[in-house]
Amino acid sequence: MAFPAGEADNSGSLTGHILAQGWADNGTERSSSTTRVVIVMAVALALLVAISVLVVLVANNALSGLLE
Repeated sequence: MAFPAGEADNSGSLTGHILAQGWADNGTERSSSTTRVVIVMAVALALLVAISVLVVLVANNALSGLLE
């Protein structure tokens, strides 16, 4: 990869050096990635809620059996 010769960053900062490169930001990759992350998080949340409801129902049945 070739870097422009005239744009030397003398600050010593890696962030400044990266930002000085002037690469275009790809917003389409971020939005598809964000959508995928939101879907995975929603599925994980639904799974956790379903498991917790199952645990509550089993514990309720167990306690009812002990008290009878």
